[in-house]
Amino acid sequence: MNAYKMMARAARGLTILLFAIVVAPNFSGDVMAQARAARSEDHVIFVSQRDGAAELYVLDLNTRQVSQLTNTGRGHLAASVSAGSRTIVFASREGSGYELFSGTLGAAWRNRRPTLVGLSRLTVDTMDEISPTVSSDGATMTFQSGYGVELMSTVALDRRVVIPASGAGEHQDFAPAISPDASRIAFISNRSGDYEIWIYNRADGSVRKLTTGAAAIGGLNWSADAKQIVFTTTATNSKLSGVALADVETGAFRVLTDRNDFNAALSARGDRIVFTSMRDGNAELYLLNLGAGAVERLTSNKGLDDAAVFVGEPIPPTRRAR
Repeated sequence: MNAYKMMARAARGLTILLFAIVVAPNFSGDVMAQARAARSEDHVIFVSQRDGAAELYVLDLNTRQVSQLTNTGRGHLAASVSAGSRTIVFASREGSGYELFSGTLGAAWRNRRPTLVGLSRLTVDTMDEISPTVSSDGATMTFQSGYGVELMSTVALDRRVVIPASGAGEHQDFAPAISPDASRIAFISNRSGDYEIWIYNRADGSVRKLTTGAAAIGGLNWSADAKQIVFTTTATNSKLSGVALADVETGAFRVLTDRNDFNAALSARGDRIVFTSMRDGNAELYLLNLGAGAVERLTSNKGLDDAAVFVGEPIPPTRRAR
């Protein structure tokens, strides 16, 4: 069974890939900066079909106020927000395919009329470009295309393939996620037989298998300190999809939820996880407090809500790999 069928089964008929949102927050070694960022993480950005086409929205975690960020009617997916510059990259339908765009979250994003300014189209071709993720400084992004997993500068647009697509369907590589400092790319592959998380190192071009038995199907998201990766798994006792955390050094992982849950993101402090679940029959957003183990439902509407990420005030990025 291929990866896309596995993802569809996990979400009971929903195409998770179309609404995967990831965030790449990262900080310097400044503990105070981390603390400030954690305190300001009282909003999330997510994709919703509540008013028809898939658009981006902002949710205030304190008041539950939902504000619409985009309103194009074309359908947006796979948005990624840089922690250092509020650069947003996302895929949007153009004609019969998906192209990549970038913009900047307006300074007044906390009010009820958040805006996306400086919108720019990054790709123009006939193939789909999907699943973009951006580094903490907003300068480097990775995404998936028909050529494989690609890297590109958000300024120079100098795209290049770093993980070529396999010939004749030998294996599948998908769901790329760039590390906060842009030095590594995590992705899912069945090149070893089972679907596991792999790590590409930009410094030497090496690729290593991270997990064993993870049954990873998507939703990769790095932690702020780049020591953990949250992902969607089917290695659960319930046999339904769930959210898991993997250690980036050892590959050891633990399953956190298993009630038809997917597309999770960690808070900057690492104490909360926002994720999507169909546990109550419809795709809604939930919040998991890792310390208490308590789960709180955040949204409730007939349209799909999915792939939320925490967003806070801009923080200084780390030095990125060249």
